[in-house]
Amino acid sequence: MTPSPPTALVTKASLLAGLLVCGPALGAFDPGGFTIVIVSTAGNATPTNTVTPISNTLWSATGGWSTGGASVSWTNNTQGWNPATNSGFTNGNFVVRNESASAQDYSITIGMMGSAAGPLTVSGSVGGQFLNTSFGLGSLTSVGPLWEARADNNVVRSELNNALFVAQPFQVMSLGDFGFDNPFYEVSVTGSVSLRFSVRLSAGGEASFTSTFAFQAVPAPGAVALIALAGAFGRRRRRR
Repeated sequence: MTPSPPTALVTKASLLAGLLVCGPALGAFDPGGFTIVIVSTAGNATPTNTVTPISNTLWSATGGWSTGGASVSWTNNTQGWNPATNSGFTNGNFVVRNESASAQDYSITIGMMGSAAGPLTVSGSVGGQFLNTSFGLGSLTSVGPLWEARADNNVVRSELNNALFVAQPFQVMSLGDFGFDNPFYEVSVTGSVSLRFSVRLSAGGEASFTSTFAFQAVPAPGAVALIALAGAFGRRRRRR
């Protein structure tokens, strides 16, 4: 994949974010909240993004970006740290199109800014399909991971590594569905959690993805002991 110029286009939405005030993972996601960065060999453009708060910790973002026959659109839900559940997530649907006459590279990073003290467990998934709208063979490729889930600058999980899909004219291909559940992540999040897509589409290519990245606080040993003690005390009272 030919590297593109390091021009990052960022949209931020000022929203209310959650503040964890109890439990083992004291953290917060700041009001800047949602970010999207798009870099493409097709050129530079400014994304448009509409953000709708759903609650104090949850918002929905819908937007698009296009230039030189290349485009990206998204509908994404993001929850900052929720004090009721000691958890947070980002998920959404992304469509990447190449209506230009040549192959184009795309790098898309979407995430939320903030912090959460470890240890955490993380889970996530990615799936999608590739449509070739051209009269010749079409391809979807990636050098390295097509999809990454990140905590700060650390890659927690990657999928579709060194992807290669070749489609006949007007063929739709499944990219598969990949998921992971609750691996232990000991390090705290100090800046952001995000999803990153890196993909090359041939002329007339269209790719759509559904993706999730979630994290959950792990109770501290003292909290676990207190829960166990409370359970034992309750059982003793019921026996009396």
